[in-house]
Amino acid sequence: MSENYSERAWYLQCSADDVAERGVLVGDRGRVLLAAELMADARILNEDRGLTTATGTWNGTPITVSAFGMGAAIAAVVLHELTALGLRSVVRLGTALAVGEAKLGDFVVADSALRGESTSGTYVPDGYPAAPDLDLTVALRDAAQRTERRTVVGMIASYDGFYSELFAHPTMPSSHTVDLDRLVQHGVVGLDMESSAVLAVGRALGVRTGVLCLASVDGRDHRKLAEDERTTAERDLLIAGFDALCATGADHLTPRKGATS
Repeated sequence: MSENYSERAWYLQCSADDVAERGVLVGDRGRVLLAAELMADARILNEDRGLTTATGTWNGTPITVSAFGMGAAIAAVVLHELTALGLRSVVRLGTALAVGEAKLGDFVVADSALRGESTSGTYVPDGYPAAPDLDLTVALRDAAQRTERRTVVGMIASYDGFYSELFAHPTMPSSHTVDLDRLVQHGVVGLDMESSAVLAVGRALGVRTGVLCLASVDGRDHRKLAEDERTTAERDLLIAGFDALCATGADHLTPRKGATS
């Protein structure tokens, strides 16, 4: 990668001076704008390609929040660029389909993830675990529970095909859809498109990672969380994530040799 990369990220269009050691990855750019309202001294760093990014402070601690849209591939791009600019501790604060023990409206903390997406395979070999940092995961669980919202800890399964694998569409054969019963038997409590990539890629880059999701859709009957409840829950989601990041701090890990070059 060219030497001037450290001066300005290719897609995020920001520099190392703009990015905090602690960060949040979200899908919806609207969640970045909400985060900017919650944080102090927040400033928008980028809007290009919808990858809205902002840095502010939470109880005096700098935090960068960046949106990636949808899917593991672009989530990894955003994570990689932030890591190259100095990110050392990151949480995915997103949404997931609730299955198994998790119910609509719950918070889901990932203690592991099933790598059904393909992006992580471009960073790590088959069999490599999608595992979060333990301290950050405990902090996420504790912060989520302080919101008084029901919190479930378990495995999240991530896949690339929303309308083919996760959410059967009439135009697609049902044989492509994941076997929910089998996943639940193996301890899966949530389905999404990004968590396993964030965990595996982050670990490969030497970054402390964690995942906290709002179960905004029922994985079986596809009921959605009511809009007013979702708005309140997403605010709680951001606050819990910020609190967890501040409780654990940015750790001493540095990217592995060659990870960002």
